[in-house]
Amino acid sequence: MLGGMSDGDPGSPVPQPAGVRRLGPEDWKLLRDIRLTALAEAPYAFSSTLAREQGFSEAKWRSRLAETAYFAAWQDGEPAGLAAGLDDAADPARPHLVSMWVSPPARGRGVADAVVAAVAGWARDQGAVALLLWVTDANPRARAFYQRMGFRSTGLRQLVRPEERDHWEEQMTLDLSGADLSGPGTQRSGLTTGSS
Repeated sequence: MLGGMSDGDPGSPVPQPAGVRRLGPEDWKLLRDIRLTALAEAPYAFSSTLAREQGFSEAKWRSRLAETAYFAAWQDGEPAGLAAGLDDAADPARPHLVSMWVSPPARGRGVADAVVAAVAGWARDQGAVALLLWVTDANPRARAFYQRMGFRSTGLRQLVRPEERDHWEEQMTLDLSGADLSGPGTQRSGLTTGSS
């Protein structure tokens, strides 16, 4: 099962902080399961589709893990979120945050902060000066979260999918030059880790 505790359940224990780790080739099934769940739960948030990725082979999932830095989060022992860092061959100093998703029961519990901090840390370790992402107009909660994390609009806009003429997204950027990714609750240059 993907997810975590439901919000508002008075009998639930206090949620544990999100644990995050980078996925390796042996995690291809886990990546597949989280990604397909994300595409089914929030199809408006991604340029890809569930129908497209359901057909991917084991080799395709493994190649994704080899080409992209995927980070998964767990909360209360369950997979709760995913985000990835994707190098940009045209501009290596500005990789992209992609595949960002948090399970609905884990939203607002620090999982988003944890996976974004992991990707930002990976990017900074690669020598990046900024982290870019695209957020859809249909996802104001995600936009507000990214703004709270210190991302700012670049002013660039594009269609999410060419066949959907009314589904737009906007590019945002995070300056990594002074970002402090040392732990929960720290803030420096607009990047905050802690609860989301």
